[in-house]
Amino acid sequence: MRGRGSAGNRVYVTMGQETTTDDRILAEAARWHARLAAADCSDFDRAEFQRWRACSPRHEAAFEAAEKWSRALGRWAQDDERLKSMADEAFAMAADVTRTRSSGMRRWMVPAALAASIVITFVTLRGSVFLTKPAPPEIFASTRQAPRDVTLSDGSIVQLDADSEINVSFTANRRDIVLVNGRALFEVARDATRPFSVAAGQSHTTALGTHFQVQREGERVLVTLTEGSIAVTNEEGPSHWNERLTPGEQLSLTIDGRVEMKRVVDAEVVTSWTRGRLVFRGTPLREALQEVNRYGARRVRLGDPDLANLPVAGDFIAGETELIVSALAAVLPLRVAEDSTGEIILFRRYQTDVP
Repeated sequence: MRGRGSAGNRVYVTMGQETTTDDRILAEAARWHARLAAADCSDFDRAEFQRWRACSPRHEAAFEAAEKWSRALGRWAQDDERLKSMADEAFAMAADVTRTRSSGMRRWMVPAALAASIVITFVTLRGSVFLTKPAPPEIFASTRQAPRDVTLSDGSIVQLDADSEINVSFTANRRDIVLVNGRALFEVARDATRPFSVAAGQSHTTALGTHFQVQREGERVLVTLTEGSIAVTNEEGPSHWNERLTPGEQLSLTIDGRVEMKRVVDAEVVTSWTRGRLVFRGTPLREALQEVNRYGARRVRLGDPDLANLPVAGDFIAGETELIVSALAAVLPLRVAEDSTGEIILFRRYQTDVP
């Protein structure tokens, strides 16, 4: 469960995990926070607290976190039944804390010192509580013409296409990826406690143990499921929607999160790049050349726009641009030329053209 937090700090609560050293320190900080606010707190107590606080920067950070919890929990408890219940339990645990309630005040509207003791309750119930600034994301990128395989810290495997980049942010209860540009195939390691989400533009693809591909180019995003189950959502802007894909389905989106098309595709064709191949089966020539140009040193373009929808079929080695162009020209009405820069240009071949 992810709690609420400010832009600078986030609160994460993951129930059912073993208590860590950080949990112990946070619990100590919560106890000190409650003790300092107690009516019978002595000068000796305050001096002991200062010694504890000075022992480690982690103690200092934990106490600041406990203070933030104290302020925030009082507000949240008004809207969250679970926190109301925990506050009641905290009252029973914190009998030595002064409890001043004005007429009509509910038990769950707790003073700051008592709210801090709720943090202790979280730890007592074997919850892992984290109040930290989010770590900067890890950045993984591939070069202009060479795909790259990346194994993430959770065991998930990402195959980055050429000229692609992702930002990876893992926390105790989430696994978030941002596809900055390009294309990536994700083989997600199973972890039921941490959803795996890939953002591209305003769309989010969430999976638990599955294989899927996300592609972002210009103003378009393509999400293709090869195995398992995923949900693609848009949670930003005025339009909110949720689409579930089954294996072999592809969702086409605009970069601002509008659904253009949902269709059935050949997953082997869509992901052939991961095997160093370019497989086309009735693929429009325009789209086939986009794939060819990802890996070749020489760029290929159409000299006649009306060639764009010619269907292409074949299985080619990625990067072998000249061989691919020769094969296409042998079966399609294409005439091959090149300009002064070495760029290959395809024109329509007519019967009067010299082969």
